[in-house]
Amino acid sequence: MSTVLTRIAHPLIFGAIASLFLRTAAPLVAQDRVVIQQPGGSRFTITGYVEDYTGRELILKVRPNVRARHFPRAEIVEVTTEYTPRHEEARKLLAAGKADAANAEFTAALPEEDRPWVRREILAGQVRCSLWSGDYVTAMSRFSSIVQSDPETFHYGLVPLNWTDEVPAGRLRSEATRWMELSSTPLSRLVGASWLLTDAELGADAEKTLQRLAREADIAIQRRAQMQLWRVRLRGEVLVDPDEILRWHKAVEAYPTELRSGVYFVIGRAWQKRHEYERAARAYLWLPLVYDSDRWLSSRACYEAAVSLEKAGDPIQATNLYSEVVFRYGDTPYGPVAEKAWNALQGEKSAAP
Repeated sequence: MSTVLTRIAHPLIFGAIASLFLRTAAPLVAQDRVVIQQPGGSRFTITGYVEDYTGRELILKVRPNVRARHFPRAEIVEVTTEYTPRHEEARKLLAAGKADAANAEFTAALPEEDRPWVRREILAGQVRCSLWSGDYVTAMSRFSSIVQSDPETFHYGLVPLNWTDEVPAGRLRSEATRWMELSSTPLSRLVGASWLLTDAELGADAEKTLQRLAREADIAIQRRAQMQLWRVRLRGEVLVDPDEILRWHKAVEAYPTELRSGVYFVIGRAWQKRHEYERAARAYLWLPLVYDSDRWLSSRACYEAAVSLEKAGDPIQATNLYSEVVFRYGDTPYGPVAEKAWNALQGEKSAAP
């Protein structure tokens, strides 16, 4: 009787206890689906509760009172889980190109999610939303939170680095200067130096920072810094030797997928400076075709591929790529530039006998 009275008298307390119980009990009944491919073995699927999924390993609880199993990240083919309705909606909106609406849903979904690895997925979604509109400052803030939770994260393909000859200005320049301070984390110094490498005043300091980071123990930071230093080789009129560019390409292919992305822009630029236009186009196209999380970089790469093919004497493919920039990346800075080039080629076609 007293138990019934207590429930009536304190419904909020019992609601909190029930919520806590359900949140604790959920891992014991959740059925996440993990596809695993072990070296030399066949592919198989296992279900259970994913306790965490990091850049190093996946930890899976198959049954209550049984020790969790650990699988190296390299063996994980696919992970399927249930998301909250807001998280699911955010994913759909982002896939549809509605980045602002997606970001609002990701923001609302974050406090609803307890699982560390899924929270990192939500943060990664927010980074993608920021990159969609070229907001590298916000992207950096959100990406830093991912790395704080998982220093070996497989979301490293989203790190907002500068791979072009763009010179930062305004807020981005001031934030990059702050990121590059010695008291900052290696990640912050890497991103700051990448943006300031083209700065007339701070470029030399940025290069020294990258040289130090290229010896960093963290392999993701080290390799990214090494690739950033390739940009220094593109300065001035001295051309990079073809054998060296091929070595760059071979090195990139040996890196984990998440460490490749933007560096193909550097490789494309190196071939372009040598007037090896078809090779340049092939390198640039890795970005819009495969590594397209940074839309502004992908739009620039697609435009440069079109320019390269036009110079290579292939106006048909160049026209196709200019139109791709216009219709896929029209809201980026290279949308109007590509439209002008596209119209010029269309005019040449019309004028041809």
